Amino acid sequence: MPKLSPETIAARKQHILNAALTCFARNGYHQTTLDDIVKEAGVSKGGIYVHFDSKKELYMALFDWLMPEAELAQNLQVDEATAHETLVTALSGLVAGMSSAQFRQTARLLLDMWLQNLHDPEFQQLFADQYDQYRQSLISIIEDGIAKGEFKHVDAPSIANILLGAFDGLMVQDLIDDSAVEWTAVSDTLTFIVKSMLI
Repeated sequence: MPKLSPETIAARKQHILNAALTCFARNGYHQTTLDDIVKEAGVSKGGIYVHFDSKKELYMALFDWLMPEAELAQNLQVDEATAHETLVTALSGLVAGMSSAQFRQTARLLLDMWLQNLHDPEFQQLFADQYDQYRQSLISIIEDGIAKGEFKHVDAPSIANILLGAFDGLMVQDLIDDSAVEWTAVSDTLTFIVKSMLI
């Protein structure tokens, strides 16, 4: 059997994730079986096991892929930028991601993931670890800005928690009423909040 390229392997894994997303969105986690995903993806069960050991592992990978704050973590890695520029760029990128049609299609499933699995210690730890990663990224940028004399001496952990909580709350409001959130105004307001931290 010829060796597959990394690109082909990544594409097949993404194809399985897309199929799983369709199945979980249609039936929920507990009602979806691996056989459902096999049928949707058009692959063998062995083809799924190459990438994922179980339905639960696949679901957890899907959660990691869907988390909107993942975009935030990526955008915080900006070289040769001030803390102010980095934070504004990251938050603006997150607004763009959350207001996109693609995210709106998956946000309901993301919320369903939280609600269905908070009682599961493994999922709860996954959620906690991911939030901690995003929180620490924000804290690091804010504290860097304070240390360099860009930002006032604010409580970085509290600011980070407020920003993350705001995005999750906006996501829920947007799901309930798609006319409730004006994302351009949200972006402008976040820029104003970050600017208010400047010395």
